Amino acid sequence: MNDYIEHNDNDYEEDGPEQNVFDPDEEAERREREAESAMQRRIYREIIRVQSGEAGEELDEERRRMEEEKQLRLEQEAALRKRESSLWRMITTGNFLTSSGAMQIYRYLIAIAVMCFFSIFLTFMSLNAERECRRMEEYASVLRERAVLLEEDRYGLSSKNKIEDMLRERGIEMTDLSTQSRLIEK
Repeated sequence: MNDYIEHNDNDYEEDGPEQNVFDPDEEAERREREAESAMQRRIYREIIRVQSGEAGEELDEERRRMEEEKQLRLEQEAALRKRESSLWRMITTGNFLTSSGAMQIYRYLIAIAVMCFFSIFLTFMSLNAERECRRMEEYASVLRERAVLLEEDRYGLSSKNKIEDMLRERGIEMTDLSTQSRLIEK
């Protein structure tokens, strides 16, 4: 041990001001060598443990623990999937709006909503146009009826018997011009 101390003291005595300068490359190499030696020591200790049988029990225990964790994780995932897959639960809680499936089809849902609104708008417009058309048809039928009645009245007023009756009532005598000659004398 004293030799080790003396040797280290000699190293420090030999170091001059030029040797004490910090070199990052040398420091990195030194740390790397220390890490490698520490790793070799750990590997050596593990080899000894495995050969002595101590590690076998720990490995079996670790495998059993990992299997239990895996089983527990699978059960939790199954319960989560079951909870998420319940359609009634998703609808009543509103979780379907944030589910990944709904997020992917939002644009389709929006397009369907726009088409529904547009079809409702067109339905109301067509009903309005149909009501206006029926009103115009009723008005046209009333005008046709009035035209027929007025035409009958006009025909009745223009008939020869009716005209003669009207002239007699007023005291005007009607003469037939068809029997008189129509020659104009010079």
